[in-house]
Amino acid sequence: MITYCTATSGDIPDITTLLDEAHLPKAGLEAHVLNFILALDGEQVVGCAGLEVHQDCGLLRSVVVAPGYRTHGIGAKLTEGIIELAQQKNLTSLSLLTETAQNYFPRFGFVPVPRSELPAALEASEELRGACPDTATAMMLRLE
Repeated sequence: MITYCTATSGDIPDITTLLDEAHLPKAGLEAHVLNFILALDGEQVVGCAGLEVHQDCGLLRSVVVAPGYRTHGIGAKLTEGIIELAQQKNLTSLSLLTETAQNYFPRFGFVPVPRSELPAALEASEELRGACPDTATAMMLRLE
């Protein structure tokens, strides 16, 4: 049975392993780990998703599910959890960058946008400052 919880700094090694296996950036992980949600099978971390908060907007990052656990709705639950967290924090928008999942996120209301239309506050994110390639698709969900 999969359970979900908020990450702590002690979970950084497990999150790092998942991100490395999925070839996702780790830059900024430590600064935002307390806004990560984990999917657990027993005590094993099998998925995660994170939220970076920059002023009144957020960046959904690091959505990853271990290969043996994909297609079971874990990624959807993690994404929905981050959207709920962003709403609880009264953020006005939630954005993301993706190289491979641009067809996955529209089901949650995300729409592709030119990178230049992302909120200026997100420029503080290491993901936008080079951790994520310029070729990544930018997407945004308005929360207002």
